[in-house]
Amino acid sequence: MCDMYLRGPSGVITSPNYPVQYDNNAYCVWVITALNPAKVGLGAASPCPCFSALAEMLCSCKQINKPDKGICCLPWHSIHINMLHLCQVIKLTFEEFELERGYDTLTVGDGGQVGDQKTVLYVLTGTTVPDLIVSTHHQMWLLFQTDSVSNLLGFKATYEEIDQGSCGDPGIPAYGRREGSTFRHGDSLKFDCQPAFELKGQKTITCQKSSQWSAQKPVCVCKSVRRRL
Repeated sequence: MCDMYLRGPSGVITSPNYPVQYDNNAYCVWVITALNPAKVGLGAASPCPCFSALAEMLCSCKQINKPDKGICCLPWHSIHINMLHLCQVIKLTFEEFELERGYDTLTVGDGGQVGDQKTVLYVLTGTTVPDLIVSTHHQMWLLFQTDSVSNLLGFKATYEEIDQGSCGDPGIPAYGRREGSTFRHGDSLKFDCQPAFELKGQKTITCQKSSQWSAQKPVCVCKSVRRRL
């Protein structure tokens, strides 16, 4: 469907008619907004669009330390930036992508101002599945435009609300266990399975700076039982 305003924590976006070919002269807009722009707050402080903007707003008093040092001086006390809001951002992952190269495009932008060239992150076209895209604000917009000539399969993407600087919660496999409960860049998770099940996939996965896990979450499958002859 076109022209949709979506809210987290997660969902699916597809081109019109997917998995059938999209229409000619399509013009579709999606705006994704995090449910909780700031999950962790400091008192009654307002939600933050990003860490830098929040630091600039709160550190408008005479500074002892600059915000980029991690500390700013407020009128009543000093506070570490990482103790402020943990901003929520949007992570977009593509599963299928097939557009007429150079003529049909999917533009992805930061924030909620659709079409603002200053906020454009990527203009996607062609048949190569794009890498995942992570916004820097609590909103992301997508604009899908096609010409009047030919059309292809289109695209399918999933979006997820995650903490800024994280990969999101990959979950726990059925009949499995997980060691680790934080999902920030550099954090690792270890998995194993309950008795009678064996692990298929990577035992340990790490959150990379791209906000993508180093491998997919493993699965637990039933061990095969051999009959005695």
